[in-house]
Amino acid sequence: MTAKTDGQIQEFGGRIEEFAGKKVREKVMEGSEQIAKSSNKQKLALWMKEVVDRLDACASPEKCAAIMASLGHTCIAHNKGLANGIKNRRLKFPTEKAFIEAEIKKRPVKGIRLEMQGKTLIQYYTSELYNSRKRCFCSTMNVLPEGTAVSPTYCQCSRGFVEKYWEGALGRPVKVEVVETCLTGADECKFIIHL
Repeated sequence: MTAKTDGQIQEFGGRIEEFAGKKVREKVMEGSEQIAKSSNKQKLALWMKEVVDRLDACASPEKCAAIMASLGHTCIAHNKGLANGIKNRRLKFPTEKAFIEAEIKKRPVKGIRLEMQGKTLIQYYTSELYNSRKRCFCSTMNVLPEGTAVSPTYCQCSRGFVEKYWEGALGRPVKVEVVETCLTGADECKFIIHL
């Protein structure tokens, strides 16, 4: 496995310990040493599915959501190019409304679309429209086998990512809801961004 993947596994374990304690981390992260040595991405994705199932069994839904969202916050922090790109695009527009309208028209990445409904921005990810079909943007889960569903808890990581992405762009807090995701069996991911 790459140093990046090993770092992700370590980060995940650290966040579990931070929010739920050492005993929960030990139980949930069972097998992490072996998976860190593997070079099989699909095996990693299946292991991660099991990890999230164990997390669901060991921690409250609120703690699970906080753990996963914090990982999404870390992920956007590591994706500086993406985060800075949207911040720089925002600076080109005199108003937030004009910026959002431009983002909706622009369609930033194939497979992603934005819609505005009142004061709510909706972001969709449709994996089959992406350049190479991926179940998720997350490099850990994008090769999860078709037909394998993951706990909705995992997608709280994407919620955290989307939240910080738009907060960075708009310069203020936003609330994001996960409606449905490809990993949980839907045809596309749908995030509601409350502006």
